Amino acid sequence: MENKKNLKVNCAVCDVRNITEDLLSTYAQVDINSATIITNPAAQALLGRYGVKINAASTLNLEGDVRFASVNGCSRIFPGQTMPEEKVFLVVNGALDIEPGSEDILKNYAGIMVNGALTCPESMTGLLSSITVNGATKTYPDGSIRLKKITVLDRFFHLRTKEDALYYAAKQIVALDLGIGFAKMAEKRARFSTGKLLVSEALVEAAVPLFDETADIVVLPDGCAYVDDDAVLDEDLVKRYGGKLYIDGSLSITPDSASALDQVSYLRVNGDLLVCRSMKDRVMEMDMAYDRLRVVGGLLISGRVRAEITASLLADAEEGVSLMDCANVAFAGDVTPELLKEKLVSLSDCAAVICADKEQKSVAEALAEDVASFVLAGEKEEEDEDEEDGDDDTVKINAATYAF
Repeated sequence: MENKKNLKVNCAVCDVRNITEDLLSTYAQVDINSATIITNPAAQALLGRYGVKINAASTLNLEGDVRFASVNGCSRIFPGQTMPEEKVFLVVNGALDIEPGSEDILKNYAGIMVNGALTCPESMTGLLSSITVNGATKTYPDGSIRLKKITVLDRFFHLRTKEDALYYAAKQIVALDLGIGFAKMAEKRARFSTGKLLVSEALVEAAVPLFDETADIVVLPDGCAYVDDDAVLDEDLVKRYGGKLYIDGSLSITPDSASALDQVSYLRVNGDLLVCRSMKDRVMEMDMAYDRLRVVGGLLISGRVRAEITASLLADAEEGVSLMDCANVAFAGDVTPELLKEKLVSLSDCAAVICADKEQKSVAEALAEDVASFVLAGEKEEEDEDEEDGDDDTVKINAATYAF
């Protein structure tokens, strides 16, 4: 008797409308794991007859000669773009930007699904009934000039400002340069729409009247610098930006931050403040603003696909070790529970932690925060072997989009 293999399809979008009985009959079992299944009555009947297992978040029934199109990444719909003669159902695995004046173009689509954010003018929200958005829908004022999501105004912006213009920034506008000419923009009747305004104290009176009333206003001291990224507090950071800092991200304060900290007179962190243990008391005495303070080791290991932690690495870290945002963390067999208790300061936001024995696992679990799973090394190896054994009997298809 013929030994049939299994078929497993893993994808974001799976089109089963053209699946055939000849194909299904060649496999013992067919499993489809997809965020979206595109089907029709004939395909559904065939899938049911062969007991196909389907795991999907949503199902689309497309009749007739509707063509399916998929875009992986950011996309836009704009006036005058070329459209095919047949109806199209569009799936965007990313952000979709619908530009002003695209009303007629939207009518040519049989439907649209956006697995991401949708952005469009406020007046077009009534046309979105045929669009499925698995993400945020963002609108902006009609007739506005769109700026970058985060826009930093400079002292020359008023020279480019147009008469009666409305400028829109989706997230925030930063206005810290004391040379920004808000008075001259007011003469041109310019206005701004945004979620948040970061503004120097000296510019508040001239700036605020130009912004809509929904904007969150954050007043910063004159001379404050804006840093749009995660940063480490050191001499280089202070030399570049000065001693008044607004960090739009996380800020790390390490054992080497002492001299730089002496030069800081103002600090606001729109994110996590990561402080090594030896600097905690000093930082707590200072007037700082931050979202969350996290005490970490002198050695911070972050953003790794796999982090191997050995006894020598822990022993050499005088102020301990912290592990953060790693996909896999593996503790070597020479790491004793006592060493782990002494040197592991924190373990957070990691997908999987692999321990050499139960004692290691017990200590790591006690220190962990937001860790998805803990496994022993032997158990992990057995799982990997089982997966490898299964590969011989299963044909696997992994794709963003797959059509039978």
